[in-house]
Amino acid sequence: MKSELFFYLFGLVKGFNMSANKRLVKESQYWSAEQIEKYQMDMLAPLLQHAYNHVPFYRRRFDSLKIKPIDIRKTSDLNQLPIIRKKDIMPISEEFLADNYISFKSMKTVTGGTTGTPFPHYTDYKAWAMGWGLAMRTFEWGGYRYGKDRLAVMAGGSLLPNNNQGLKNRIKSYINNYYTMPITHMNATMMDGYFSKIKKQKIRFLRGYPSAIYTFAEHLSQRQQTLPFDAVFTTAEMLYPHQRSLMKKVFLCDIYDTYGCRDGMGMAVECEMHKGMHICPEMSIMHIVDESGKEVNAGETGEVVLTSLYDYGMPLIRYAPGDQAIKSDRKCGCGRSLPMIEKIIGRSSDIFKLINGRVLNGLSIPLEELIIEVDKFQIVQEALDRVEILLIPRGELTQERLQSIEEMLAFHCGEGVKVKAKIVDSIEVPSSGKFNYVISKVN
Repeated sequence: MKSELFFYLFGLVKGFNMSANKRLVKESQYWSAEQIEKYQMDMLAPLLQHAYNHVPFYRRRFDSLKIKPIDIRKTSDLNQLPIIRKKDIMPISEEFLADNYISFKSMKTVTGGTTGTPFPHYTDYKAWAMGWGLAMRTFEWGGYRYGKDRLAVMAGGSLLPNNNQGLKNRIKSYINNYYTMPITHMNATMMDGYFSKIKKQKIRFLRGYPSAIYTFAEHLSQRQQTLPFDAVFTTAEMLYPHQRSLMKKVFLCDIYDTYGCRDGMGMAVECEMHKGMHICPEMSIMHIVDESGKEVNAGETGEVVLTSLYDYGMPLIRYAPGDQAIKSDRKCGCGRSLPMIEKIIGRSSDIFKLINGRVLNGLSIPLEELIIEVDKFQIVQEALDRVEILLIPRGELTQERLQSIEEMLAFHCGEGVKVKAKIVDSIEVPSSGKFNYVISKVN
């Protein structure tokens, strides 16, 4: 098969074995907690020693704490190390690079993040390959056979670099049986074209950003059309209940939501039970922590903290990308023993810390009813005491209706916070193609 040949030859050049990765992740989804812990420590111990020996930042960090890598004897011992964030890394990013990073065949990548601020970092090809092995496992849970079945990809940014179909991307599409559907400047004519080509080429699987797939589903729904798929895989953004509901109605299949963090190599995915998300412990150690950095209890909300197990060129240890999740102790009915989270509930940029002391997750504000009246909306916290909601109406929004929206938002924000609903002609979408419904300029 052409995709297997590609990964085999590419692996010879870049130093990874995709077949071994696929065998590992097929077995590891049924490992016990003890087996997962042993695997992670077997991976973590040499990584920590390497970071101490070759990465200036971590050498100073360990020495200042008066501990050695050998003092980390189990994964929970990582809480001895402080959490690091993008704002800590960016001013001194060269100090996070291993002095021998070239030997690890690391590739420089840039993520836009939830704020749109570019974050350059290095990813080892072994980490990249393990990520693909886990992605293939996720696809298989939805019935998709990587490289054999055809997959339509509706996205931009990291999923469709440069949003174009240059020679390199055309080759990748051919090898992987991708049909790319760029979402920049997407309009009715383009979506009609996507619909026709998907039907003509008998594509049975779809992957992409929830906002883009939802827009496509809404377009088809307005035309009273359905487009049957075997599975739809969403990634890179929050998937809202109203989006999932319409997608299932239009595409006549299950929706598999996935979470991925390229800079921390974190990953969590839904299985066919759709009762939470399975953490992928093969690639990174994921902790859900409170403000003090301690692990939260099941059912509690905390911040995602990641330690990549494969990145030696630029190790990121106890790295917080800014995502929030609800921890779970659920045993999934699918029979897989991977640890779980209930769901990703937003990002630090989605959290409003208001002047009245209230902390509000903007994603929890019930705005589903607006979908009937509004083409697009965005909630923006401009200051500690000021929140705006930008609205692009489908028709006319009366002053009374705007006032009722403001009253609803004010109820959630509480006293002392000025709320304003504004009708606008457009809401900017970042070049990555990822649309943020909720933005805090304060956080």
